[in-house]
Amino acid sequence: MSVTAIAPFRAVAENPTESLGKNYFQTREKLSKAIASLNELGTDSGIDAARLDLLKNLMASLEDPFLFVVVGEVNAGKSTLLNALFGQDFCNADVIPTTDRIAFFKYGEEAHEFDFSEDIAEVFRPNPFLRDFNIVDTPGTNSIESDHQKITEQFLPMADLAIFVFSVTNPWGATTWDFLDRIHHQWKKKIIFVLQQCDLRTEEEVAAILEHLQKTAHHRFGQHFPTFAISAKQAFLAKTSETGNDELGDDSQIAGLERYIAGVVESSEARLVKLIKAWRASCFVLGEIKEKLGAASEIIRADTELLSELEPACRVQQERTLKKCEPLFEAFDQSFMAAGIQAEPLLDSEFRIMSALLPQRKSAEEIEGLIFATTMKAVRRSVGAGANAVQEDVQHLWERVSEEMEQHFNLELSVGENGSPDWTESHNRIQTEVEESTAKVLRDLHLKDELGRLFARRSRSIWGFIFSAVVAILGGVILSMLQISPWNAAAFGLAAVFLALGAVVGARSVKQTRAFYTGVIEEHRDTVAKTQRNAFADATSAFYGDFIHLFEPLRKVCREHRERYEPQLAVIQDTESALAELERILAPVEKALSSRQS
Repeated sequence: MSVTAIAPFRAVAENPTESLGKNYFQTREKLSKAIASLNELGTDSGIDAARLDLLKNLMASLEDPFLFVVVGEVNAGKSTLLNALFGQDFCNADVIPTTDRIAFFKYGEEAHEFDFSEDIAEVFRPNPFLRDFNIVDTPGTNSIESDHQKITEQFLPMADLAIFVFSVTNPWGATTWDFLDRIHHQWKKKIIFVLQQCDLRTEEEVAAILEHLQKTAHHRFGQHFPTFAISAKQAFLAKTSETGNDELGDDSQIAGLERYIAGVVESSEARLVKLIKAWRASCFVLGEIKEKLGAASEIIRADTELLSELEPACRVQQERTLKKCEPLFEAFDQSFMAAGIQAEPLLDSEFRIMSALLPQRKSAEEIEGLIFATTMKAVRRSVGAGANAVQEDVQHLWERVSEEMEQHFNLELSVGENGSPDWTESHNRIQTEVEESTAKVLRDLHLKDELGRLFARRSRSIWGFIFSAVVAILGGVILSMLQISPWNAAAFGLAAVFLALGAVVGARSVKQTRAFYTGVIEEHRDTVAKTQRNAFADATSAFYGDFIHLFEPLRKVCREHRERYEPQLAVIQDTESALAELERILAPVEKALSSRQS
């Protein structure tokens, strides 16, 4: 497959670069991550191990490094070219003991050499790019022996690219051309020419040498080889400079060679076919995993949906219960007002003249106590019926929902000896909450203190006028005995005035006290009613909360399901997205390969 076959692949790759096959390696990395996720998911979900092994083998075959073979005469600049291509000084004169041996560069965690044979030295270096590229650096063709030639020819069939390097100072070396003559015809499609050290000649001289190389190749082999004129030294300096040197990089002319090599990497038909097969196999395995975990996903969805309906159902039923209990709240209000009315006779008794004159009466305390006792008695009687109504509604909801839950989850809810919840505590809480809140708000009436002050003030006023009247009468009697007229009559008249004023003030105080009492009852009516309603509503809400809590074991089961399966489902979703992205990249490549084969 020619380098032009790269077009479909690169057209769909994002941010195409001039690096050595970056698009291919990025795509392979995405597929590798997806396959790793599928292997883990497949193991957990019980996918056939043979399918997972197939995925691993397909991915392992894609990890095989590209093989580049570099050929040229001694001092043609082969090592400098390799260092420039990969931007690292990994291939230098100190790499192998002698220059007449083949150096086979591979990745190793630590730098070391291994004598594979007397002709081949395997050179391991911790350079990351060697994970993807194996380099065969051959001895100079003008120093290679017949055995070396044979070994070199053994590498060429496996090579993805053979780079023949010519020095611009001596591009006519016969040994390199003779070596090309002895290479099998089918291997020559992998060969490119690189005219090295071009910074040592003028542009006109380089152009003339390039033209001559191409004519010679066509004359001797009947074909053209892709040919590039570069300065590897300038390219290496540009790549390894701390600040970079774009001008030096441009002068090196290495960009065209890098684009070609990227094309070779990204248009490797055998590897693209493997990539597509691995992607197709991954999609198939993903489908199997989704099918196996689909049931778990549906269970989680159904469980979550069913349990999530509990709270809304409770809220709806709670609203119905409270609406049904509206008469209860009216009864609460009536009981408070009735208590106030029942206390009025005590208030009226305090308005009698004799009551005002009798000392140390506790009428105010008795009035407040009567209102408290009467209201609380009525509340205790009524709230029990309300609590019964709430319990009845909750029990009906339990019977309906628990049966549905047991059928769905296929388990029996353990809630008591007789299979039904014990609502005693929840029932009693309603009574306690309403009674305690009612008692608190009634104690905040403060009737005893204020009525006591009003009664004491009335008593003091009446006693004051009575005392003044008595003094006036005594004065009149004394004046009469002394027969002092008409002052005796005036004294008796003043006594009458004092008594009349006492009666007026007493009547006014009665009116004032009644107004205060009525005002306090009316003012606290809404407060008492609101407090009782809120207490009942809160206790009812807590009752329904107890109902919801009965399903906590089922919630625990659902949480365990989610903790077990949701991470896997998330990985499935991510993997599915990754494979969909790979489809966008590989589907056009697959189509291009199919049309080419047909």
